[in-house]
Amino acid sequence: SMTLLKNFLHRLIRNPGENLPSRVLLAPLTFLSFLYGLAATVRVCFYRKGIYRSRSLPCRVVSVGNLTLGGTGKTPFVILLAEMILRRGYRAAVLSRGYKGKYEDPCALVSDGERILMDPIEAGDEPSLLARKLKGVPVIVGRERWAAGRLAIDRFRIEVLILDDGYQHLALKRDLNFLLLDSFSPFGNGRLFPRGELREPLSQVRRADALVLTKGGPDDKIINSGKRFMNLPEGRPVFRVRYEPEEIIVWGGEGSLPPLYMKKKRVLAFCGLARPESFEKTLRELEAEIVGFEAFPDHYAYEGRVLERLIEEAMRAGAE
Repeated sequence: SMTLLKNFLHRLIRNPGENLPSRVLLAPLTFLSFLYGLAATVRVCFYRKGIYRSRSLPCRVVSVGNLTLGGTGKTPFVILLAEMILRRGYRAAVLSRGYKGKYEDPCALVSDGERILMDPIEAGDEPSLLARKLKGVPVIVGRERWAAGRLAIDRFRIEVLILDDGYQHLALKRDLNFLLLDSFSPFGNGRLFPRGELREPLSQVRRADALVLTKGGPDDKIINSGKRFMNLPEGRPVFRVRYEPEEIIVWGGEGSLPPLYMKKKRVLAFCGLARPESFEKTLRELEAEIVGFEAFPDHYAYEGRVLERLIEEAMRAGAE
């Protein structure tokens, strides 16, 4: 199936090995990566020279983004940032591209800060999560971020806009650029897409006003990657954050359960994340007994028959 093929290629790209068949299979991707990197570098240069135009908005714009293809924990960091800004008395909103959302308008209101106005299918799963978690903070999706920002300012008199996944969105000027790096896998395999997971050459780390090392711990790999940051301009701050589970949402039910509920529970786990190993690690830290684990592609849209199969497997395995 296509899912199996995608998973095979993903594993091959991330762990290619040194054998000749792997190198032969990946040679076309290596060439495409060179072209992709050249195009990405030229694009940044064109924005810097003013050949491509960056538009500004009459408010503060804070961008949260990453250098790799997902999996760095942008969504919880955006939630943290929005709550910090709100506590300091500023009116804030979140702008998201709404990846894989089915909305058709140039921009759409997911939440007005009080009411959720779009479902996950329309808005995309990440904007829906942001809308559910952030009270008092409007969430807007739009492929044209400037237009989405204008909507936020005109309707809600927003003072600070948070640009979710905005590191590569150079068409909108920002006042602060946060770059998030996964402490355990900061640069993937160190190669550009499609040969690797980098969205831009490593030299573009210099555009960041601050680095945020996410999912940090005593055994992470960022300590051995310090040489990657030697070209950072002097004075750039580097922050380190650690994520902890807050609640367990009961599917089809009301309310939530505390994380301690998972202790010693037999579970069949599955996810559609860029870093499924991170989710599995969280379950093990909660001392859940994992009787099976299945990783689907990032942002996977679960079909009825897939969920039925997973439920049957869970019942056979004695999951609770």
